[in-house]
Amino acid sequence: MIYRVVLAVVLATALVAATLGPIDDARRQRTSAMVSDQASEIERVADTLLETDDPLDGPGARRVVTLRVPTRTWTSGGVERVSLRPPTDQAPARLSWLLTDGQPRTRQLPGVPLRTPDGGPVVLRRGGRHRLVLSLDGRPGAPVLTVRRLK
Repeated sequence: MIYRVVLAVVLATALVAATLGPIDDARRQRTSAMVSDQASEIERVADTLLETDDPLDGPGARRVVTLRVPTRTWTSGGVERVSLRPPTDQAPARLSWLLTDGQPRTRQLPGVPLRTPDGGPVVLRRGGRHRLVLSLDGRPGAPVLTVRRLK
């Protein structure tokens, strides 16, 4: 009788250990898909703003985008930080995130003329909802979208 119990415990432990790797992979993939979808939302809002409004000398049109930084749960992996970087001479604007297991991911936002008030990235370091403002600046013919946190 005791042998059956020990065998059942060993078998159950082996099955759980065999499924933990694929479960973690699925969590990471789900989390990356969630953040990547939010990059698509930023692109959509930026494209709509550029197509439907014109930059003015004064305060221009603006849109608010809510980014959700996932925390680690049973169904999703956590994200340590998300950063939205303006374009450089070598790379387009991009949304980067670092998964809690240390794997960095990046989604480029080509054609989105982003900038930040200080020229650096907008970095979100904690999980939860973060609201960003995209405002249309620049001049006619040379629009620029300034992104900053909404306070």
